[in-house]
Amino acid sequence: MPDEEVPVNASTFDVKSVLRELEVPFSPNQIQWRVTNTAKDRKRGQVIPYADPRAYADRLNALFTPQGWTREYRIETLNNITRIKGGESIVTGKILVTCTVTIIGLWSHSGTGEEWADDSNAMTSADAQAFKRACSCFGLGRYLYEFHGSWVDLDQNQQPKQMPALAGWAIPENWRNGSRPPGINGNGVPRQGSGSNGNGHGGAKVNANANGRKPEPANNSADELDIRIVAFEKTLGARLYRSVLCEYGKAEHPNLIKDELGKKKVLQILESAVRGVQRLNAVKERVDPKAVETLLAKVQAPTLAEIGDMKTLRDVVLGLEQLAGSSLVQA
Repeated sequence: MPDEEVPVNASTFDVKSVLRELEVPFSPNQIQWRVTNTAKDRKRGQVIPYADPRAYADRLNALFTPQGWTREYRIETLNNITRIKGGESIVTGKILVTCTVTIIGLWSHSGTGEEWADDSNAMTSADAQAFKRACSCFGLGRYLYEFHGSWVDLDQNQQPKQMPALAGWAIPENWRNGSRPPGINGNGVPRQGSGSNGNGHGGAKVNANANGRKPEPANNSADELDIRIVAFEKTLGARLYRSVLCEYGKAEHPNLIKDELGKKKVLQILESAVRGVQRLNAVKERVDPKAVETLLAKVQAPTLAEIGDMKTLRDVVLGLEQLAGSSLVQA
C-alpha cells in the first residue's frame, strides 16, 4: 500500500519557521483585484488585491497536509431587516458565519463573515470572508490588509482596464529575502513601539507545546475589547462598522489592531457612532423627506440607510437637527 499522509504535530516542525511561511504573500497569479470605490464619473475606481479562499486552503494543505488542519462553521440568520437596495426599501435578512480554523499542533482561531440574505451569493461570500479572517489570525493573507487601494481607469463594465503592479514586498521571493510593508521589520512583525506582542498580528503569543495544547491569550483585556468591538457590527451595520475599523484601527477586524490603545480608540468611536445613529433616527421623522434629500445631495451623502463613515454621519445628523430646529421655530 502507498504511504499515507500523517497529520503533523508540534514535534515535527519548527513553529517559528512555519509561521514565517504562513505569512509569505501568495504568488502573483493567485491575486485578483476588487473595485471598492468609484469616482463620480465612474471612469476611475479604487482597487484592492485579494486571494480566492482556495489559495488559503492550498497553502494550508502544502504546509500541513489536508489532514493537518480543519475548519468548522457556525451559521446564524437575522430576519426582517429593512434596507435600501436599488433606491427601494426592501425587507430582507442577514447571514452570519463564524469559521474556526484549527492547525493540529498549533492552535485555533475564528473569523466572522456576513452578507445580505437577498444576495444570490450570500452564503459563499460570508463563508469566504469568515474563513479568510480566521486564517489571517495565523498570519496567512495578513499582508493584504496593508493595501489601502490604488486608483485605476475603469471600462464600461466598471472593471479595471489594467491591473496595478504589486508592490515589491508583496512578491513571495522578495518577502523571503526580507522585504516587508512599511512599518514591518525584517522578521515580519511590527517595528518596536507598534504595540505588537511579537507574532506580527496580535492575540495569543506563539508558545506551542509538544502536546499541541492551545496557548493562553497574552492579554485577556485585549480579548474582551475585541468581543465588545465585534458586537457593534450588528448594531451599526457592516458598512459603518468596517469604516470605523479601517479609519481608526487600520484593520478590518479588531484582533488585527496592533495595540490595546488602538482598540480602545476604535471602541470609543463605535460608541459615538451608535449615539449618532440614535440621534439620526430621532430627528429624521421630524424633517420633510424632500428637505432630507436636499441635505443629502448637499453633503454628497448616500441614502440614510447607506451612510458608511463618521464624517458623513456627523454632517447629516447636524444638518437634520438644524432643519428640525428651523421647522419648530417656523411653526
